[in-house]
Amino acid sequence: MTASESLDPLAKTALWTASMRAREHAREDRLFCDPLADLLAGTEGPEIMQRFEGTVQPGVEDPALAVRTRYLDDRLVAQDRDGIRQFVFLAVGMDTRAFRLNWSTGVTVFELDRPALLTLKDELIARAGADSRCVRVPLGVDLVSDWMTPLLEAHFDPDRSTSWLIEGLLYFLDPRERDVLLQQLSEISAPGSRLLADYVGQTVLDSPAMAAWRARMAEQGHPWKSGTDEPGSLFAEFGWTVRTTAYGDPDADYGRWRAAEVAPGVPGTRGRYLIAGELP
Repeated sequence: MTASESLDPLAKTALWTASMRAREHAREDRLFCDPLADLLAGTEGPEIMQRFEGTVQPGVEDPALAVRTRYLDDRLVAQDRDGIRQFVFLAVGMDTRAFRLNWSTGVTVFELDRPALLTLKDELIARAGADSRCVRVPLGVDLVSDWMTPLLEAHFDPDRSTSWLIEGLLYFLDPRERDVLLQQLSEISAPGSRLLADYVGQTVLDSPAMAAWRARMAEQGHPWKSGTDEPGSLFAEFGWTVRTTAYGDPDADYGRWRAAEVAPGVPGTRGRYLIAGELP
């Protein structure tokens, strides 16, 4: 059994995402640089990507992943400039921001994900001889179990403002799991903390247009379980003030989004959006 074969189906979505980032990195007009992505995707990442996308002509790929990555990159860099020094990436997968963003001195990035996935990631990064540009603290945890204790034991400081990154995770959680996670991270967030996430509209998730996609995801062992048409209200329940950005909006376009603006929660659209929040 290879290292990647030891991963569960949900963890393998990280290889798929890494493969998409590697494809973006190879473009001349790339929205971000990720030279480690191809290594982290391995051979299985492109296979999963091919299975779900089929044959895609170079240069006409779905821009969602590239736009999402660049949008979140820009905001993480801005938060660093604002003085945030403690970042927590939930379900980090094969994300390489700890290595590729220009972090300020004193920044710590806690990377949380399943132990087997982080073990594989660390082995591949060590093979590449790559050095992080911050203090990187990988923590193998189960995000639907007790993840706060390991985080606090790793010297996470709940009295310092924190930036939480929840990328590619929320729709894999059912509503109860999602709410527990948001409640937990909110409880250990100091005033002035920030939050970045992506999500999907529940109306769109339940629409006939999404049925085939949801069925394929479920068949592969990683179903989409939840969404929300009211992200402002959802996050407000846990104390956060958020701004919702549709893919294709001026700050989430980067010259790559060809379709009209995507209205969250409106049937007939792609229905995914980006969230930036702050805890007063």
